[in-house]
Amino acid sequence: MKYFQESSEVTYAAKRSVSSLYIHVPFCHDQCNYCGFYSIAKADDRLIHAWYQGIRLELQRIRDEAERHGVVIEPLETVYFGGGTPSFLSPIMIDSIIKYAASLFTLNDDCDITLEANPESIIGEVTCWDSDRGREVVWRWVEAGVNRISFGLQSATDSLLRLAGRRHTLAQAVEAVHITYDMGLRDISVDLMTGLPSQTIDDIEYALQVIAHLPINHVSSYALSVEKGTHFYRMRHDNPALFPDDETERLMTHRLIDGLSELGFTHYEISNFARSCSESKHNIVYWSADPYLAVGPAAASYMGGIRRCNDASIERWLACVSDTNEGPYGRSTVEEVVDESAARIETMILGLRLLRGVSRSRFFRRHNIDYDEIFNDQMVYLEGKGLLERLERRVRLTAKGLDFADVVAREFL
Repeated sequence: MKYFQESSEVTYAAKRSVSSLYIHVPFCHDQCNYCGFYSIAKADDRLIHAWYQGIRLELQRIRDEAERHGVVIEPLETVYFGGGTPSFLSPIMIDSIIKYAASLFTLNDDCDITLEANPESIIGEVTCWDSDRGREVVWRWVEAGVNRISFGLQSATDSLLRLAGRRHTLAQAVEAVHITYDMGLRDISVDLMTGLPSQTIDDIEYALQVIAHLPINHVSSYALSVEKGTHFYRMRHDNPALFPDDETERLMTHRLIDGLSELGFTHYEISNFARSCSESKHNIVYWSADPYLAVGPAAASYMGGIRRCNDASIERWLACVSDTNEGPYGRSTVEEVVDESAARIETMILGLRLLRGVSRSRFFRRHNIDYDEIFNDQMVYLEGKGLLERLERRVRLTAKGLDFADVVAREFL
């Protein structure tokens, strides 16, 4: 049996143990008009069951084959169900997957288990609300071990929700959040989007008013990225004037940043805001360039210094998972072997997404060299542009740098 051979140069990442797991759920009721992620609308029970069996097999193979591939799996500190729409799954299936992962890897007592959810998964369709059913659904998630919910709110304006192809109204989303809180969950996040067609600053102001009255402790905000093949891509081609220009989108983002700060949220990552001690532990793993396991079609992992990505097809993913010569450690999923040079760059680029920036001492402990020795020329240039500031103990983006994070990242490549 032949496996991909890792680079002879062992990086910090290759030495690290893994304690985070991402599970990709590719199913949705409908595909939203902006979505470019791999997802399947209205999947039947046969396909969902095949996916479920594939998840179990992939998890088992990750555990059974880890040692010979230089991967040490510690008790899990984070588990994240992403998608797609993970709340599309039945609570029974979510419970089964969590229990199976726990049996294979064990979970830390304070393991952060996140479920991405759409409001209609709890409250039902627009025409047939069922709050009692919603409480039952959330209670079963809690019983399964879910302790963080991330709601796809996207906007507080009903006309924008319809334009985006969302299946919920604002009233439904508000009800779903309150039900979730009433059932005992305290880590509740909502996603918001800026740059939607016809969106205005007034829409952002209204969203802030809504958030002020929601029992949530985390907000993620994303600028619309118009992906090829989506409904919005075709819409922009036909009527580009509907979409806010870059300057207007930046004004929306700045107002959201200021407004959330006024509401007591700390801006801790370019797109994320949290009340005290409520940051997303799982996503911080990504921004810290730490390893993570991942299962499911289109899921990306970072194990033993190797970045992998599963095929964005259930059928091809299942074939790979079942292939004794491939599977989670096989050659076909390899995207990059991260050597020491690449690992240093990743530590900088990903770490600069965090508002606290990159710690000088942490960088040295990880890479056995000061970042000034490697990246001084880039930093001098970026400082001159007003995009970066070097302090005694860390380097971080300036307020201007947050708007041009992609420009900063390219300088380190």
